[in-house]
Amino acid sequence: MPVKLTIGQQYSKGYFPFWKLISFICLMSAIMVSMALNKDAYIASQKDIFSFSNNALQILPSEIWHNITYLGDALILIPLLSFICLVNTRMWAAMFGAVPLAFSLSHLGKSIFAIPRPAAVLEHQQFTIIGETLTAYTSFPSGHTITIFTAISAMVFVLLREAKISEQHKTYWIYLSLMVATVVAISRVAVGAHWPADLAFGAIIGTVSGLSGEYLSRHYSKWWNWAKVKPAILGYFVLGFCFILLVCTISGKLPELTIIWIAISVSAIVGTYITLKSILQNEH
Repeated sequence: MPVKLTIGQQYSKGYFPFWKLISFICLMSAIMVSMALNKDAYIASQKDIFSFSNNALQILPSEIWHNITYLGDALILIPLLSFICLVNTRMWAAMFGAVPLAFSLSHLGKSIFAIPRPAAVLEHQQFTIIGETLTAYTSFPSGHTITIFTAISAMVFVLLREAKISEQHKTYWIYLSLMVATVVAISRVAVGAHWPADLAFGAIIGTVSGLSGEYLSRHYSKWWNWAKVKPAILGYFVLGFCFILLVCTISGKLPELTIIWIAISVSAIVGTYITLKSILQNEH
């Protein structure tokens, strides 16, 4: 009997390491979806908390929220986090491995539920809008929240799997990462772009997507192993993102925010470093 009990415990830990998280996600997903199915009831349940939160969050200057919210834009986030590939290539791969599921669920949710954004329902004088005024029926779920939680979750799950650091340091990095992701998500309410519940479902989708990215990068390494075998290509890849972001900023398609210039600088430095290092090593 003791032997069977031990085997059962090992099986549970080995095959279902995140069963509590998965159970919580399933429960919250069911609640969020049931709310969004009734569009009028969903909006009615969100109006008061949105108005209160949007007003309360203006305690910080609008420029700060405007910069923070762009951390949920993949075009800015990927170049900004390019330094991750210098530290742990699998973390970088896990983020990209999570993209297909995140992209699919985001667009599927927006298409199916078609929840109007706050600016499409409320008078613009009733709340604060920072940046572009969004009025499309694409509020649920929050795409920016999905993006930041996908990236953060992918890195966190890789960290939990393979990082050779103490449990205390793991806990520290996990809380720090989740705090950053949460602040970015909250910024979507601060800028007047989303209802609060949009963020909750976006965080759920992002977490699930991040978990899928970690799984794909761990079990199927061939699709990203080129980043290790041919680092010069990785350098060109990062520089390509840097160039696209630079062009979008100069052409006016993106605002000239501090966070965007930081992302451009980081990716330029990382891409150049990886490329030159690879070229010099090949010469020798």
